[in-house]
Amino acid sequence: MLPPQRVLTKLLKVPHEIASKARSGPRPLGGRLRVLILTNVASWIVGQMAMHIIRCYGDRYEFWLLTDKMVKLRPDLVRALLPAMDFVFPLTDKSFRLLRQAAGSLPLPPSIFWVHHVTTWHPSMQVAVKSATELIACTPEWKTQIEAQGFGVPVTVVRHGVDASLFRRVIPGRKEFGIPEGAFVIGLVGNKTSDYDGGRKGLDTLRRVAREAQTRIPGLHLSFLGLGWDEEVRQFQQRGISANYTGFIPQSRLPVFYSSIDVHLVTSRIEGGPVTVLEAMACETPVVSTRVGLVDLTIVNGRNGFSTEADDTPSLVQHICALYGCAGLRNAIGAAARASVRERLSWDETLHQLEVPLARMDARSSRSRAAASAASLNAASQLIGAVHTMDGLLWAMMSWWGGLISPPTAFRMVKACWEGYGAGDVCRGIRLVTRSSFWTTSVQKILSA
Repeated sequence: MLPPQRVLTKLLKVPHEIASKARSGPRPLGGRLRVLILTNVASWIVGQMAMHIIRCYGDRYEFWLLTDKMVKLRPDLVRALLPAMDFVFPLTDKSFRLLRQAAGSLPLPPSIFWVHHVTTWHPSMQVAVKSATELIACTPEWKTQIEAQGFGVPVTVVRHGVDASLFRRVIPGRKEFGIPEGAFVIGLVGNKTSDYDGGRKGLDTLRRVAREAQTRIPGLHLSFLGLGWDEEVRQFQQRGISANYTGFIPQSRLPVFYSSIDVHLVTSRIEGGPVTVLEAMACETPVVSTRVGLVDLTIVNGRNGFSTEADDTPSLVQHICALYGCAGLRNAIGAAARASVRERLSWDETLHQLEVPLARMDARSSRSRAAASAASLNAASQLIGAVHTMDGLLWAMMSWWGGLISPPTAFRMVKACWEGYGAGDVCRGIRLVTRSSFWTTSVQKILSA
């Protein structure tokens, strides 16, 4: 196994484009409040949500972005930013906990906290919720569960969305993902590590579904996308079930993956989304899912997808077999699925629900809206690129070092995370974590100008 230093050197040779998708060009320099938005990782579901929020509201707020890794590596930068922030927007309870630790004795600004799902109301989650001024829930059911805890904080429902212009039916590319051409393919999208959270991804149910479906579907194949599936795939193969591990791919290739599978399967017990359901539906790929998170609000059983109660293996298998047996049903379900999410559940549409809680946060701010300086906006934009590239690099290295992925997969993962970012972003990312840029004094000077 290569030492981390040599892997770092190799990964930094990945070619990249200069254009940065995180930046939307110049905006009017009107008065706006400053927000520090925090996410677990930059290039996965929650990180993508953060970027959609920034895109939708970046003309009204000056967003500064940090991930969990950056908070731990640069607590000095956190302490430089916090006094100038009007509020913070943590998207996970761990992000809020790390922020508190990095802040030290500094008081935290008010926070708006997005609760995606709750496996248990552990202390970290309770502290994040109790410290929040506003709470966001993904569904009305989650809103009810949060309010039942009696925290006394306003809870607003903001549903997950999908970029239907990106996620749409395209020409399949099974060869690209190592999928057999003639197989009936069940696709599974997510990270295996999510199942370590109380078994919420339902991998035991998945194994039962695969065993039963294999006896009824000739040419069945399972294709996993995400992190940590190598061992799972080997176990399926040892049981005689055809399976492969696609790894981590750029977001731009996700529509090709969804278009290359016949069914997207979700066996979860607890979810806030999952967003993958919306992505598959936008790509006209039939979804078979347990009734978690947004599924009950989105899927009308038998019309635009199929849903069952959690752990209902026979029903999951029955729906998969029905789709296997009729190409016309797959096409009809897929067309209805896209029609049901294309406009109603676009990110632009769903994030409108943030207007009310953001307006309340604005009203609570004790500072008047100052005119945003070009230097401050530029620094915030450059930080986004630096955080994205370096977070992706460190995530890949840590995943490889922890045995979740192989060195080649780590290489592809970094390339995927860097999609749309340039050499300047990479250089700034390296300087960010080595503390040779984004110095405390320079950031404070920019923010106070």
